[in-house]
Amino acid sequence: PLQIISRRQILFFHSVLPMFSPTASVRSSCRRWMETVPPLEDGLDLTATASSLRSDHNPSFYNFKRSVAIDSSALNSFASEITDSILANKSLEVTEWDADGWHYTGAHHFGGVAVAIEGAVENNRKSEFKELMRMERVALYILAMDAINFCFWPLSGVGGVDGSIKEKNGLEYEHLAIALRKLAEMDDATDNIYVTNHPNIIAASSYELSPSKLAAMTPNKLQSLLQPHFPPSTSSQSYELPNIQRRCELLKELGDGLMRNHDGSALSMISKANRSADALVRIILDSFPGFRDYVDTSDIPNTTSGWETATSSPTVIHFYKRAQIAVADIWAALGRCQPEFTPFADSESPYKQLHNCCHFTDMNAVTTFPDYRVPQILRNVGVMKYASSLAKAVDDQVELEKSGLDEISIRAATVVAVEDLVQKVKEKLGSMAVMDDSAINRSKLDKLSEDVSAVTIDW
Repeated sequence: PLQIISRRQILFFHSVLPMFSPTASVRSSCRRWMETVPPLEDGLDLTATASSLRSDHNPSFYNFKRSVAIDSSALNSFASEITDSILANKSLEVTEWDADGWHYTGAHHFGGVAVAIEGAVENNRKSEFKELMRMERVALYILAMDAINFCFWPLSGVGGVDGSIKEKNGLEYEHLAIALRKLAEMDDATDNIYVTNHPNIIAASSYELSPSKLAAMTPNKLQSLLQPHFPPSTSSQSYELPNIQRRCELLKELGDGLMRNHDGSALSMISKANRSADALVRIILDSFPGFRDYVDTSDIPNTTSGWETATSSPTVIHFYKRAQIAVADIWAALGRCQPEFTPFADSESPYKQLHNCCHFTDMNAVTTFPDYRVPQILRNVGVMKYASSLAKAVDDQVELEKSGLDEISIRAATVVAVEDLVQKVKEKLGSMAVMDDSAINRSKLDKLSEDVSAVTIDW
């Protein structure tokens, strides 16, 4: 049966249907930057070709110089090293999402909680509802975490809410993930009674990461919630969340967007993607402007072009790091790590559209996450080469200008390098499969090659 939805929801759903593919745009715009922007200095022209540097290819990019190159020889060697590692382990050995115990899984939620669904008491429906509520809570945890998943490196002079100067900040990603996990667990043992006849799964207001709680967040509230769960500060090192005002704005935007566009339900939003990772990235970008991670090179240094312009402009470089990480985390936590759910034989179940909504069928569409971690590795193994001025700035730990040419060059090169690594590793595994006389080995090699993607290489 057709679900009755509001006109506002129809308009929103249609707004995400145009042909703009965010993941394809990341790939194409980053490669365009690397292939059409001339190098800053001699010796960096390691990826460009004469045909790709024609001025009519993209004249607007010719106003710039890129400060990063990709060394194809080093990339091939690194691809061989990755391939050898895969073959030695007979798998990609991708770390499980919660292997370190940092993340919220909802495993202890609903301990003894009663559920009433339209007066029904059948155990099957209760079991279905409980599992979907667990998924909803985990999805909200992931969205909140990745909304503020940026700026983790030791800094001097970090300002708190009061703007005071602090010691060296030791806060890292795992500290935030653990603190948010502890917030999510606060009402795990609460004896709530859920009564619903709603076609979506809505987290209880007691949940600290519910949309209504996020929408009402303030900087002081956020600090009071998280700070007790960070490691204790010492005389030489503090653990405080930088940019707390901006992070609070992003959480408020997340809560407001979920309530306004998706009935206050993360699973409702995810289900609209029809198991497409690329579509979910687009929905996140349309719903929450804070995830829109792009640079309009026609407007440097302001980079303030509107969203509708950004989705179609040839001068925009797309990255969408946090939006893609959120989708990958949702897949890792609620798709990849658990078997597909077989709904009970109940054609009237209001939750049918939510089953298996996190089992994305196009995870290979997601690119690597262009942040500051992956380039460190790629530079260390010689795949990425920096211009002397950039190399000195990085080695001297000088903070690069946000959306500046150096940052664009590093991030674009990271995306292109990982894409090329994926292709090289697939080719090497494929050639081994062709040469292998054993049908069983060929099948295993084909499966390994199929599993290689930007996400699995990144992880």
